[in-house]
Amino acid sequence: MSFSPDGKTIATASLDGTARLWPVENLDELLVRGCRWLQLYLKNPNVNLSESDRHLCDNL
Repeated sequence: MSFSPDGKTIATASLDGTARLWPVENLDELLVRGCRWLQLYLKNPNVNLSESDRHLCDNL
């Protein structure tokens, strides 16, 4: 993952060779949306995370 120099686009690539460009209108909103997506993963007791990692998105 990499941000464009102007911070308005994120480029991602995966092991399957897929590359994508994601528009970023507002970095704060992007972080909130990302944390909403991660909530279930962070709360899953079967995932090996530290207690501090489980609370990564609590303040957003």
